[in-house]
Amino acid sequence: MSTIARSRYSITVRLAHWLTVLAIAAAYLLVELGEDDERGGTPALAMQGHYLAGLAVLALLVVRVVGMARGHRPPIVPAPGRLTVLAAGITHAALYLFLLGEPILGILSVNYAGEAVTLPWSGVALPMLVHADPAAREVVEELHELLGEIFYWVIGLHVAAALWHHVVKRDNTLRRML
Repeated sequence: MSTIARSRYSITVRLAHWLTVLAIAAAYLLVELGEDDERGGTPALAMQGHYLAGLAVLALLVVRVVGMARGHRPPIVPAPGRLTVLAAGITHAALYLFLLGEPILGILSVNYAGEAVTLPWSGVALPMLVHADPAAREVVEELHELLGEIFYWVIGLHVAAALWHHVVKRDNTLRRML
């Protein structure tokens, strides 16, 4: 393994990371377009795209977890202190919980509305996880939206930390994912 390869995550992990970034950005953009009836757009089409982006986040999470488990974890050079490692661990755990929880809550919200999530533009329906329940749908939908708002802040923290490592600490944290 070359020095460059040992200093970065595998191509699988890096590609899954950046595709996840794009899928999350698409999910946020499309849900905004889908909720905005006043612009004269097609909310149903935007929401289909939102569902697709959410399903992509979930699929990419599986790829990332498998890739991280099977691949090499390049060290941060110079090594960070214990507090930094702890903060990074907590932030990454939060990110992974959001990457898992948000799509699942989205699927549950659709299912509680009595609808199956279909793979956009294909007509292929995913199995229903729950039966229709309007009261549960309202709770799950509000939780999905609330966690989506909180996720903005966690993502911002993640980006700020990556930039702090790159610009201030001048370590290889960010370069490992590029």
